[in-house]
Amino acid sequence: MTRQHPWRGLRWPRQQHRHRGRTSRRARRRLRLLAAGALALVLLFVATVVVLVDRADEPPEAEAPETVSCARYGLDGVRVTARGPGGPTDAAVLDARVFGPGDERQDRFQLEFEHDGITSSYHVFAEDLDWDRPVGVVYHFHGDGAFEYENPEYTASCLAEVAREHNMLLVVPRTPDRSGETTWWEERDSNAQWFLALVEERLEPEYDIDRSRTWLTGYSGGAQFISQELLADHVDLVPGGGAIMMGGGQAPDSPSAEPTREQLRELRLRWDVGEEDDGRDSRARFDALSAAWDGHGWYERQGYEHTRIRVREDVDHFELPYARVLDRVLTSAEEPA
Repeated sequence: MTRQHPWRGLRWPRQQHRHRGRTSRRARRRLRLLAAGALALVLLFVATVVVLVDRADEPPEAEAPETVSCARYGLDGVRVTARGPGGPTDAAVLDARVFGPGDERQDRFQLEFEHDGITSSYHVFAEDLDWDRPVGVVYHFHGDGAFEYENPEYTASCLAEVAREHNMLLVVPRTPDRSGETTWWEERDSNAQWFLALVEERLEPEYDIDRSRTWLTGYSGGAQFISQELLADHVDLVPGGGAIMMGGGQAPDSPSAEPTREQLRELRLRWDVGEEDDGRDSRARFDALSAAWDGHGWYERQGYEHTRIRVREDVDHFELPYARVLDRVLTSAEEPA
């Protein structure tokens, strides 16, 4: 038999043995590296969760406030804080005389008020007013559907900015009408009784309002409510100031109010309407243009000395610059005679 050289006979098995050992050590090293990497990922995940939880616990003030542009409401270049629910509110309390110190000077939303079995709600924009000076009031009556009330972060926020600049409280009530579409004008009498009680029993006792600067503003159905009900039957609500009717404001059917000489001489009544707001738009069948002319003519004939109407060219029912209209009327009223 052939004699094999000892070294040659053991060469391959020895190399094979050494290679297997080296592979095993590398595999174990890879496993250790993988395990370390997995552990690092777990620790990173836990740390991320902790950070996110900590951030979630931060107060809302730490976040930048949401803002809204008032350009669509006629105030070019003006952005304001979008104001809405989330602050102090007593929405679940029928008797709202639960203010803490200074609460009456904060914005308050969805406050409920009940009168004669009828309940509805309202917003009050009161922040950043100078209560060391007389504070007037603007009551804004929404259009059909209550968009301005249901979405205060838009129209109402820009109206509130104008009111603040004139040191006036802004109150946006929601009609108590619950039959059919949400309107101010369909149940005018009962809606007016609820609103008058809100003013007399809730707002005037709780806020130091300068009634000589009382303004009624309304859009569409809200404008109709002002001209056909509040001014027609309850003009004593406005001892000084006036009313702004946008996209409506028709003459009343059977008025009962008797304005004083001072009211006839001093109250400012304004109608603002688009030239294209004539009811031919499929989205707005109400002929607000004719309604505005009708109301303006009627109140002028009653002897109100400061009645004005503005008809805007190329403007329809949805393009009125509400905030600019309010600002210009209030500014004009504050100028010396």
